[in-house]
Amino acid sequence: MSVPTRDPKWAQRDLLSHSPLFCGLAQPQLDELIGASRLHQLDAREYLFRAGQPIREAHLLVSGTLKRSTVLAGQKEKIIELVQAQQILGLGELFGTSRYACSAETITPCIVVALEISKLHAVIRQDLDLGWRIIQALAERQCAIEFDVTGHHFGLTGTQRVLDYLVALAGVLPGLAGESPVTLNASKKIIASRVGMTPESFSRSLRQLIDNGVIVVEGRNVHIQNATLLNTEVGNTGQRLSFCRRSPAAGAGFGISLSPGALINLCGRPRVLSQRMAMAWALIGQNIVPTKAAVKLRQLKTQFERTLDRLGSIGLPDPLANRLTTVMDVWPRYREALFHTAPALASASLVLELSEEILEAIDHLAREAATHAAVPAAHYVNLAGRNRMLSQRIGKFFLFREWGVCNDAMLQRMADSWCEFEVNLAELKRGGMSVPELAAQLKEIAEQWQRFESVLLPNLANASRSQHALAVIAQGERLLRYVDTTVKLCERLAK
Repeated sequence: MSVPTRDPKWAQRDLLSHSPLFCGLAQPQLDELIGASRLHQLDAREYLFRAGQPIREAHLLVSGTLKRSTVLAGQKEKIIELVQAQQILGLGELFGTSRYACSAETITPCIVVALEISKLHAVIRQDLDLGWRIIQALAERQCAIEFDVTGHHFGLTGTQRVLDYLVALAGVLPGLAGESPVTLNASKKIIASRVGMTPESFSRSLRQLIDNGVIVVEGRNVHIQNATLLNTEVGNTGQRLSFCRRSPAAGAGFGISLSPGALINLCGRPRVLSQRMAMAWALIGQNIVPTKAAVKLRQLKTQFERTLDRLGSIGLPDPLANRLTTVMDVWPRYREALFHTAPALASASLVLELSEEILEAIDHLAREAATHAAVPAAHYVNLAGRNRMLSQRIGKFFLFREWGVCNDAMLQRMADSWCEFEVNLAELKRGGMSVPELAAQLKEIAEQWQRFESVLLPNLANASRSQHALAVIAQGERLLRYVDTTVKLCERLAK
């Protein structure tokens, strides 16, 4: 009995048969394309084709990221498209011209299936459904270009263009709550060129989106907070949040005058930062991802001091200014404990105590801000802010407990924090303020809270203390993102 030989094009067969564009083809047509295909495996910074070359093949990107670009006058490169979803490259060129008008260069290692263009044309003539899918893809690309050009020339800010790019990169319509993750495989310079701005402007736009709670950035990973995409602030939950250009008059004094909700949030944000600094310090001391934790600790210190500086510059009324002074008095002692010597078990109790002392001082400031605001939603901004802090305070107590530091009083505070989070969440649900995305976000928080609770418990799946700690940190980070989005939603409503 003869052993059947292996199909030499099994890889193309598998990839094309699972491609959204080609999976519906009849077997004879699919076999025709497979017979006229070849597989490319390219390293980063390799050219798939260059502008001016004759078009002999269509290219289906299977994995990886590449850029399509052209050179403008003065040898300036213009990024036409960043491609990282599975699709045929340059459909317009394939069916509209005989030579490439742009070049395609890989950014990361890529796998590409090349199809003879004449064979693809022939199969399209035989299969109307494939032709229709091609038309749909061309139409989607045309619409994207039209809105891109319109937005670039007629009033959309760079921040709005960056947001629109990220939402498009997510590939699906964002839900009412939760988050949509995207990965930026290209460099900041390349993405900035794609959306038509300098790298510096791109960084400023990302910072504005972060400050508005729309995204959370972790390295190359961006978490779009779905609930913040809707225009809750003006009461139009069916309309996307927009970042429009301000007139010079409207921009006067920007950053000095804050809405009541924004002031409460600003006063309360150091609470969570103070707890996260203690967590990063404890991770270093226990030699759990120490390099990453050290970078995070420095970043948190910068954010904490920047927030205090901003609070000191906006002219707080006396009751709030006095509370801020108390925070400023505690901060040097806490900072010295965190940074004067290397994290070690011998100084862990002091760091833990100071993290609680400064937390109490900041909490008085945030509560004073909520009282001073005198608007109905102010209480909910502070309540959501408390839960934002508690999500990390519980993680802090966990890390110090595992280190053998927590005494009975601290363990009781951990239990109290646990209970308070649930009580606050229930009150936020009852308040609700008749905002659908807020209600949906609170539901997401409740589900994530259960996941966070479960991972805090000992589990045989966590083979080591460090693995358990990292699992707790990961779930706590996700909970933090969800609760922080709730704070921003409440902030918009407190005006």
